[in-house]
Amino acid sequence: MDYAVTAELAPPAEVVELDPLQQEGVAAVLDRHLAMVEGVSGPGESEIDVLDYRITVHPAGVSVLLALDAPSLQAAEEGAASVLDELIVETELLIGWSVSDSAVRITEDEFNERLAAADGVDADDALQAAIEEVLDSSGEPAMDLEHWKKRLSGLAPRLRAFRSDAFGVEGEQATLAAGALVHAVRVVTDEIFYDELALAVNNATVADAVGLLVLEELPPCYDRRYDAFFARAFVLASGAVTVRLTEPTWQPPRSVAEALALRLVLNEARVVLEAAELMDWDTSEPLFEAFAEKAFGGVEHHELYEVDVPLAAEAEPEVVEQAAKVEAELHDRGLAFDQWFLPRDGTQAFHPYLDSL
Repeated sequence: MDYAVTAELAPPAEVVELDPLQQEGVAAVLDRHLAMVEGVSGPGESEIDVLDYRITVHPAGVSVLLALDAPSLQAAEEGAASVLDELIVETELLIGWSVSDSAVRITEDEFNERLAAADGVDADDALQAAIEEVLDSSGEPAMDLEHWKKRLSGLAPRLRAFRSDAFGVEGEQATLAAGALVHAVRVVTDEIFYDELALAVNNATVADAVGLLVLEELPPCYDRRYDAFFARAFVLASGAVTVRLTEPTWQPPRSVAEALALRLVLNEARVVLEAAELMDWDTSEPLFEAFAEKAFGGVEHHELYEVDVPLAAEAEPEVVEQAAKVEAELHDRGLAFDQWFLPRDGTQAFHPYLDSL
């Protein structure tokens, strides 16, 4: 039977109120770890599956809504608490946090009533609809549009490397786009750090890992090359290109890695604008296309996303020859993986950490 269970997480006793940065941080940590949880053992060695979750952060703590497949109401409540207790114990960043409450939001009777009312509807479809209804009405506060408008407008002047017309428009839209871009730098940087930790702990690559936040958005043809060492190098590339956004003049990406990092930031900026209901995806597209034309400076990287052959050290025998040909073509254009962190401007000035790549 499926249940929706609400659990409340309380911060350490010494924390009076979570500031906005702490709220975003704990949400990201919980999201990354819950995405990797598939199930937990319940009472009497019963198996409880985690189907879905929602996270709502507020100054006093966190509300987590878990959709669980459990044998009983009690098992669902205990299972939800167990999932979160284990997550807290195993996550160093959540030391001092605790589960203060766990209660079922959908009971068997409520579900059966909804199923009976759904005449002619498949039981599985009705079940999913019931769970989604509760997940969508979990009490998560609506995005404060005015709050985000003020925040992004305040960040916009920090995009000093570009004039106000860099997005092809003037006025409020340009201001919000600029502020979203600056905000996205912090989000993407945090996400790379979280992904690096996940890859290091599991000794994995992006091809093997689950629950990653941003590195899986890189060209999939090389996903078996993205390990923890790569993630650390990518942090340096990301930091190098994004800091230049705040300088008086703009220097385009100096390497393929910098171009890919900038692409991730642009995508995240559009996500922020849409999530805040300030600009939908279609509306933001021409703005960021105009910005990209000015920002990338001719560093080609888009075609990496079009490669449909896995390019790894241990490719499947049937694709080895094809992969070698594609790799050679990419190398001729300076896009092969071993060229990603090399400066494309003819200089040898790059971070010493990248010498061993």
